[in-house]
Amino acid sequence: MPPAQIAIHIPNVSVAALRAGNGPRLLFLHDELSSDWTPFLDLLAERFEVTAPELPGFGCSERPEWADTIDDLAFAVADLTDALAPTAIVGASLGGWLAIEAAVRGAPATALVAIGAPGIDLHGDPPADYFVLMQHERPAFFFDNPECAPDVDEDTSIRNESMTARLVWQPRYVNPALTGRLHRVRAPTLVVWGANDRFLSRAHGEALANGAPDGRLAVVDNAGHFPAREQPEATAALVAGFLNDLPSPSGRGQSASARG
Repeated sequence: MPPAQIAIHIPNVSVAALRAGNGPRLLFLHDELSSDWTPFLDLLAERFEVTAPELPGFGCSERPEWADTIDDLAFAVADLTDALAPTAIVGASLGGWLAIEAAVRGAPATALVAIGAPGIDLHGDPPADYFVLMQHERPAFFFDNPECAPDVDEDTSIRNESMTARLVWQPRYVNPALTGRLHRVRAPTLVVWGANDRFLSRAHGEALANGAPDGRLAVVDNAGHFPAREQPEATAALVAGFLNDLPSPSGRGQSASARG
C-alpha cells in the first residue's frame, strides 16, 4: 500500500508528509538529494509507523522566510518531534545532522539514528566540498553503485541544492559548536556509516557516536555516503534491530488520528 499524504501543523509552518506502516512511531528526515519515499522506508514501514515530512525549502515544500540556517530547521524538527511524540528520529546525511541538532535543542526523541550525518568539525579532516562537484560527477563520488543515485527532476534538484547551500554554505557542512553540545543528546543513538564513504571519513561517525552519551557506530558494507539508498535492506535491518532492542516507552503505537 502506498504511503498516505498528510499535513503536520507546527508553529510557523505546515509541513507535508508521507506516512505508512503500523507500530512504534518513527520520524524520518530525508537527505539533501530527494524527499521521495524509498525502498528503505518501505522496509521500515513493515515494523514501524513511518512519518516522512518534506522539510521546509525542499521538494515542493514552502520555504518560510525564517528558514535560513541549520539552527532554524533543527528547531522545526524539534517541533515535529513534539507533534509526533513519542517517536524515534531517523535521518540520512543532512537529515541525520538535523536529527542530532534537534536532539541537543531538547527534541523529545525516544531514540536517534544518524545515517552518514555531517556536522562534526574535525581539524584537518573536513567534509569533501559538495559544491565543487558537478552534477554528473556526484553519483560516482557518493555511491559505490552510481545507479543507486535518485532520479530527481531538474527543478526539484535545483531547489534542493539551493536550500542545502543556504543551510551549510558557511561554515561548509560543519557546526564548530556541535562537538561540545553532544552531551545534551539524551536518547540512545545509533550512527550508521557507509564503509566506503568518500564525502565524510569514518572518523566523523566515530566522533558522533563517541560524543553522544549513549552512542554506538555501525558500518554498512558496499555503500558510500548514502547507505539507506544503496543498501536499504542492510541499513533497515540495523535500524530496526537497534530500535527494537530499546525499552518501549508508554504511548507508542497510538492511532495516527491522534496526531498531525
